[in-house]
Amino acid sequence: MGSVKVTFRPNSRGVAAAGRSNGVYRELEKRADRVIALAQTIYAPHAKTGAYGRGFEKRRERIRGMAAVQVVNTDEKAAWLEHGTRPHVIEPKDKQALAWPGGRHPVKRVNHPGTPALHILRRALRAAGR
Repeated sequence: MGSVKVTFRPNSRGVAAAGRSNGVYRELEKRADRVIALAQTIYAPHAKTGAYGRGFEKRRERIRGMAAVQVVNTDEKAAWLEHGTRPHVIEPKDKQALAWPGGRHPVKRVNHPGTPALHILRRALRAAGR
């Protein structure tokens, strides 16, 4: 018995046209919605003001001429939550000292131990791929 070999080559014009269609964008946006939902679930136990959870956006982009959808967070603390912070010193900007509820007394500076990275978007993206 003989064997049959078939080779498929992509039609580059057809692939490029399909990669720019609204149907592709809609499918990518569905996937982005899933990532955002998972990210908000991961963030929920850490929420204080909820600003990070409200900061998620989808943005239609083109990468090398092909459709893409980015998930971004516009909250000013997004990078701190995702990547963490190193230990640093906190000093007052406009006042003489720092004070907070439960603090013993006002202080001129505080040694902050840093914030551990939560990797919220990274974990959501990995979970969405499963």
